[in-house]
Amino acid sequence: MGKIKKLILNLSIGLFLIGFTGCDLIAKTPEGIKNTVVATVGSDKIKKGDFDKRMSLQIAQYEAYYGKGFFDKKENAEYLKELKSKALEQMINEKIYLQKAKELNLIPDEKTLSSEVDKKLNEAKKAAGDEKKFNEQLANLKFTIDDYKELVKNSIIFEKLYDNQTKDVKVTEQEITNYYHQNAYDYTEKPNVMNVSHILVKTEEEAKKVKDEIDKGLKFADAAKKYSIDPGSKDKGGELGDIYYSDKNYDKNFMIAAIGLPVGKISAPVKSQFGYHIIKVNKKTEYPLVPLEKVKKEISEMLSEQKKSDKFQELLQGWKEKIKIKTYQDRL
Repeated sequence: MGKIKKLILNLSIGLFLIGFTGCDLIAKTPEGIKNTVVATVGSDKIKKGDFDKRMSLQIAQYEAYYGKGFFDKKENAEYLKELKSKALEQMINEKIYLQKAKELNLIPDEKTLSSEVDKKLNEAKKAAGDEKKFNEQLANLKFTIDDYKELVKNSIIFEKLYDNQTKDVKVTEQEITNYYHQNAYDYTEKPNVMNVSHILVKTEEEAKKVKDEIDKGLKFADAAKKYSIDPGSKDKGGELGDIYYSDKNYDKNFMIAAIGLPVGKISAPVKSQFGYHIIKVNKKTEYPLVPLEKVKKEISEMLSEQKKSDKFQELLQGWKEKIKIKTYQDRL
């Protein structure tokens, strides 16, 4: 990932803006447009100028990956609308974070906060190469150094709120053990892999008919070409290629059946969200499990972060229900 993309991500993930109070009046002057209120969160206001800065970061992030003018294309108009809605929701959440941090007296004094901001700013400059390159990258994003400092400042406050509200989260030994056994294929010495072919049809009756023909001598590959409705594998005799046991992109029932199937054997019909499969495993390469003790810390940290995130999202939802929020989508 290039340095400009890293900077964009640093700016856009977990960082947020503070709006200013002002007149809730739609004006046509550039300054008036900037001060137009697009949402209220309790007594706080989110203004269009701040929202547009947030969107400029979001758009820059997408254009870094998909090319300039990505959102100028007509087919991406709805996508842009959805992105605006999500950006506003994020800013609303961030207002709530700031209000809650203030209520809980978690905001550091100005001297401490300034010192922490400077430290992170220096780290960002070093990551960019030097101060000149860092400033050039900010300019490309139409962002000022003060804008960046504001983002960093509020990200620090958010981290303190998050840590405070999730400090009591614990992971038990039983939870670690359960996760290890339930996700065993993530913890083999090397990833287990199998080469799989399948035939997909719409109904169980069709699947039974195809299986019966195979049992009577029809070759699996020929049956796939004749009956399968999967366009990606049909012409290859049903072959899907190599699939890792830990691959979460495949239907769970399909994976359970395939993993449990001996090499060369053909399954009975297996129901999935896509229809009914007849599965054949052509080859398997399996490895021993890594002992629990070796991955215990890794699992504990992962479960801890997951539980903290879940708890914080639950708290956020409760805070949102207690505060008056109003949005003006037509002003975005």
